[in-house]
Amino acid sequence: MGILVAIIVGVAILVIFIGLRSMMPQDEIADRIQGIVQPDLAIDSGGSRIEFSAKSALQKLDRQFLSRGMGGGIAANLLQADLKLTVTEYVLLVLSSATLGALLGYAISRHPVSALVAGTISFFIPPVFVSWRKAKRRRLFSEQLPEALQQLSGSLRAGYSVVQSLDVVVKQMPWPIADEFLRVVREVQLGQSLETALRHMGERITSDDLVMVVSSITIHQQVGGNLAEILDTVTETIRERVRIKREVEVLTAQQRISGYVLVALPVALGAVLMIINPTYETRLFTPGITLCIPFGAALSMIVGYVIMRRIVDIDV
Repeated sequence: MGILVAIIVGVAILVIFIGLRSMMPQDEIADRIQGIVQPDLAIDSGGSRIEFSAKSALQKLDRQFLSRGMGGGIAANLLQADLKLTVTEYVLLVLSSATLGALLGYAISRHPVSALVAGTISFFIPPVFVSWRKAKRRRLFSEQLPEALQQLSGSLRAGYSVVQSLDVVVKQMPWPIADEFLRVVREVQLGQSLETALRHMGERITSDDLVMVVSSITIHQQVGGNLAEILDTVTETIRERVRIKREVEVLTAQQRISGYVLVALPVALGAVLMIINPTYETRLFTPGITLCIPFGAALSMIVGYVIMRRIVDIDV
């Protein structure tokens, strides 16, 4: 019964983080922008002064986090994952997840070690979700980039400007490439130069193919030339790289999955044993020669995973 409760709560936590992108409506974003632009005005409609004070406190915490290196890294990760969260909200979610996992582990086995293990695992759930979201978004962007460049080249041949051609791509392409190009168009409309807007997109999407596209457009803006033909050549190169990458992924799929299983299986089995029978499991962590077993196992798993990743990491 306890294992069933743990599975249900774990699934609930995952569902919460999967739905993060839809938890912040547009009117709340507008309220935050208004609070930043006009911090001395209280919100009379739809909120009380207490709510406004809470938002002001969150904004102060955000500024404190962003003034430090870790806060800037978290903000960059959230931006690359396209999660509508502030740094403070993300930190609170991480702490809440760890606390909930620790309480769940203690409630199942009534042992502090189980609470520590469950809390540690729950602590890493949000970062893993953010990393997965970033990787998924980057992969979809790379797959959609050749088609977007083809549409961009066609619009340029039809007589549109670069910004107008980007707007055409926004209307024709799906998420996430449409959102990124829309941000570029809006930044240009708000007064940024095209090179700056494209550089910002390159910071949000870390892709070698995108760097090549941004460099081509930037050089064209400086020296001129036929941008449509340049984009056609770049598109052909990117299509060939995508094809080769897919072939490499197919050939190395078994090794990659083996690496994941070799790392996840011992950790999952140890966590389950710790929750079910913590007295039996804690014997491995008693002072003495037995401490070499868990530390040696953890070191061996890390080294093996790194070696397997190096083997299958083929640069195309």
